[in-house]
Amino acid sequence: MSPISTLSERISSVALRFVEGIETPFRGRLLLLGVIVGIAGGLGVVAFQYLLIGTTALFFAGATSQAALLERAGDLPWYYRVIVPALGGAFVGLIASYSGGGLVRGEGVPEVIEAIDRNRGRLPLSVVPAKAAASAVCIGSGGSTGREGPIVQIGGTIGAAVGNRLDLPDPQTSMLLAAGAGAGLGGTFNAPIGGMIFAWEVLLGRVTRENVPPIAIAAVVGTATANVIVGLPDPVFSVPPIAVESPWEGVAYAGLGVIGAAVALAFVNSLYAVENGFERLPVPTVVKPALGGLCLGILALSVPQVYGVGYPVIQDTLVGEFPLEAVVAFGVAKIVATSLTLGSGGSGGIFAPMLYVGAMAGTFYGTLLNETVPVPVADPTTYAAVGMGAVFAGASHAPLTAIVVVYELTGDSWIVPPLVIACLIATALSRRASEGSIYTISLLERGVEVDSRRLW
Repeated sequence: MSPISTLSERISSVALRFVEGIETPFRGRLLLLGVIVGIAGGLGVVAFQYLLIGTTALFFAGATSQAALLERAGDLPWYYRVIVPALGGAFVGLIASYSGGGLVRGEGVPEVIEAIDRNRGRLPLSVVPAKAAASAVCIGSGGSTGREGPIVQIGGTIGAAVGNRLDLPDPQTSMLLAAGAGAGLGGTFNAPIGGMIFAWEVLLGRVTRENVPPIAIAAVVGTATANVIVGLPDPVFSVPPIAVESPWEGVAYAGLGVIGAAVALAFVNSLYAVENGFERLPVPTVVKPALGGLCLGILALSVPQVYGVGYPVIQDTLVGEFPLEAVVAFGVAKIVATSLTLGSGGSGGIFAPMLYVGAMAGTFYGTLLNETVPVPVADPTTYAAVGMGAVFAGASHAPLTAIVVVYELTGDSWIVPPLVIACLIATALSRRASEGSIYTISLLERGVEVDSRRLW
C-alpha cells in the first residue's frame, strides 16, 4: 500500500472511530456522517480535477484545461489528433479489464442506482481509483464525455463505504451513498442544491424526513470543500441577462420543451444503438474503447469542438459566438462523439454532453424564432440556456434537477420560469415515449427492476 493510501486509511479510521464513540441520537449521528461524507466527496472532486489536469497535459502537449485542449488540438498534426483518443481508449480498456469491468466502464450513475435498488447500498471501494483513472484518461485524451458521472460514482462509493464500515442498516447505507453522490455533483458544478435534488430525484427517487438532513448537509459541505481548495467559479457559466420579451413567449418555451424531448430521445437512442453495436462486434472487450476513440479522432478532424467535456464550447454558445450552421454541426457531432466514447466502453459522465447538446438545440430554436415570428422574443442565448435544462430533463426524466442545476450554473433567477415550462414538458413527453431514462434503460435491459418515475 502506498504512503498516501496508508495515510488516507488511518485518517478515515480515526474519523469513523470518533463517530462511533459519540453519544447522539441516531438522526444526529447521520447528520454528522453527512458532514464527513460531504468532506470526502468534496476532496474527491478536487482530486479528480487535478488528475484530469495531469492526463490532459500528458495527452495534449501540456494543455492544463479543456479550453487549452481545444486550442492545442488545432496546432497538432492530424494523425496525432486521431491517435490520441484511440490511445486513451486503449488505456481505459486495460484499466477496466483488470479492475472492476462494468463498474469502471460507462457513465457511473446507473451503477449507483443499481447499488441502491438491488445491492443494499453496496459498492466496492476498490473501484474508486480505477474509475478515477479510467475517466481522467478518457476525458484527458479527448473522449467526449463529462466528469460528473465518475465523481458521482466515486462520492457514492465513499458514502457507501462509511455505512458499511459502521455496519449501518441497508437504508442508511443507501442514504449515505446518495449523500456522497450529491456531494460529488454539487462540488463539480458548484451547485449544492442541484446536488441534493439529484440525489433525491434520480438516485433515491424519494424524499423523506430521514434522508433530507444527511443529503442536504453532504451536498453543501462537499461543494464548500471543493470551493475552499480550488475556488470554483460562481456561476460556472456567464450568460447575458435573461429577459422575457412578451407574455406570448411562454408558448415559445413550451415549444422548446417539445424540441428538448425530441433531441433527448435522439441522444438516448443514439447512445444505446452504438453501445449495442459495439457489444456485437467480434473483437475483445478490452479493444473496443480504442476503436471508439479512433472513430472519435476521425470525427474530431472536422469538428474538434467535440473533444472533452465541452464547457468552453457551451460558454461560447451562451454568449452567441457561433453561426447557426456551426451550432447544428456541433450538436449533431457531439451526440455521435459521446455515443462513440461511452458506447464503446469509455468512462465518463453524460450530464455535460447533455448540457452541450441542449445549448446547441436551444440556440438553433431561438435563432429560428428571432428570424420568423412577428412578436418580440428573447435572444437566442436565452434559449440556449433553457435548452440545456430541457434536453437534460427529457433524457433523465428529472425536471427538478434540470431546473435547479441550470439555474445554479447560470446564476440568473429570471431563467427559472422558462426552465419550468420547458423542462416539465420535455419530461412529460419523454416519459410517454420511453419507459426508462438515460440512466435506467441499461438497468432495465439487464433485468434490474427500476421504476424511474418513483418521485413523481
